[in-house]
Amino acid sequence: MDAVEAFIATKRQGEGKLKDSSLRTGLLALRLILKRAVRRRLIPANPMAEVEWKGAERRENVDPFTGHELRAIFAVADDVNWNFGTMLRLWVGCGARAGEVSALQWQDIDLHRGTVLIRRMFSHHRLLAWTKTGRERVSNFLHPESVDGDWRPVDMGLLARLANVQGVDPEAFLFSGSKPWSSMEVHRLWRRTLAKAQVRYRSPEQLRHTFASTLLSRNAPLLYVQRQGGWKSATVLLHAYARWVEEAETRETARDGLTLSRAALNARATSH
Repeated sequence: MDAVEAFIATKRQGEGKLKDSSLRTGLLALRLILKRAVRRRLIPANPMAEVEWKGAERRENVDPFTGHELRAIFAVADDVNWNFGTMLRLWVGCGARAGEVSALQWQDIDLHRGTVLIRRMFSHHRLLAWTKTGRERVSNFLHPESVDGDWRPVDMGLLARLANVQGVDPEAFLFSGSKPWSSMEVHRLWRRTLAKAQVRYRSPEQLRHTFASTLLSRNAPLLYVQRQGGWKSATVLLHAYARWVEEAETRETARDGLTLSRAALNARATSH
């Protein structure tokens, strides 16, 4: 057992270290070999049964844009490419993945309901008839307000913009016509936009993180955000964005405390 754990530790270090996915495949084969050795009585027991190992914790690189940065980006994106500026607004509005946004067609948009049907993705120059999770979803890019209006995003005039780029062919791609923008083209336009806006560079995928962190920090329901963005589960979402949920709870506690203080002051003033 100690020898197997030492072997795993060695393979996870150095210049040629193995990824967890490669290690899992190798360890599965090793488990089967040792199991056969036990059956042939070459070893008394399979040491893999006692091996303690788990993959490295997966961490999301979450570095969302501030409201000020988004306004700067939107202000210059139209000069770079008007359709691209519209794409960015929809991207941060619905929380889709990069390949899902590029794969959107006009038949996927419902301007009356303010929703988009996400059911395919464009990846490695191929249009795939499925999403990353294998499930299609309807995302609302005009999010309903909560009771106190706390988590409605800033109105970006998205409906009017989408109506202006609407094509005749329902199978045409929403922003790029006959074929989706490649990842290289999206990044080229993105780099030009951020440079012109003088915003610190982050991957365009941070628009998805901005969507989640913004809604969660404004007290949006966790399951609502998870369904909208297509995360595998609320647990996965919470693992990456816990601090924004805590931020919303802190602000709500502070607001409740302020309300109680005002009520106490009003009660004191009334009693006098």
